[in-house]
Amino acid sequence: MAQGEASIRVYLPPDIKDRFKTICFFRGLNMSDVSAELIEDWLAKNDIELPNSQKTSSAPTAKKSDKSA
Repeated sequence: MAQGEASIRVYLPPDIKDRFKTICFFRGLNMSDVSAELIEDWLAKNDIELPNSQKTSSAPTAKKSDKSA
């Protein structure tokens, strides 16, 4: 992993993962590079306006629900 990059874990059906890996191999592509490009494309198509405070954070934080009543 290059410096300045973060990792994610993705769960896929084995046949999809195998096809992706095989096609990337035969095209001489890096699976991480292809995945990053696909995610960037998806983000461009599904972009939403975020509050300024969340534009630099890596992920929204979940609030704990108060289950005591």
